[in-house]
Amino acid sequence: MNSNKMDFENLLEESVSQLNQYAEGNTEHVEVVTYRLRDLPQIDLTSIKELRKDLGATQKTFGDVLGVSTRTVEAWEIGRSFPNGSAARLMQLMLDNPSIKQSFKQTIKNEKLVKREKSLS
Repeated sequence: MNSNKMDFENLLEESVSQLNQYAEGNTEHVEVVTYRLRDLPQIDLTSIKELRKDLGATQKTFGDVLGVSTRTVEAWEIGRSFPNGSAARLMQLMLDNPSIKQSFKQTIKNEKLVKREKSLS
């Protein structure tokens, strides 16, 4: 089994365990992280392109991360349309929280390595 997949499964299992403990009132071994969200942001085309490049992502990969098509990312980057809803919120979180952005950056890097390894085998 892929070690990244095992790490994710372990992390998910631990998160569910903490959630259950928290729901039962046991907060001793539970880490609670809170983010205050502002109003849904208007993210300009320069910020979108800079964020994508900082993540080391192609337009396709960036679209995959945000759950939108490559054409949608292209439209944002030329100013033909602007992100709204969950894509705008996720970009806001990445722009405002370096640890979240770093997490996505590492995930994208890991995916590139997996794809490269598959193409070499």
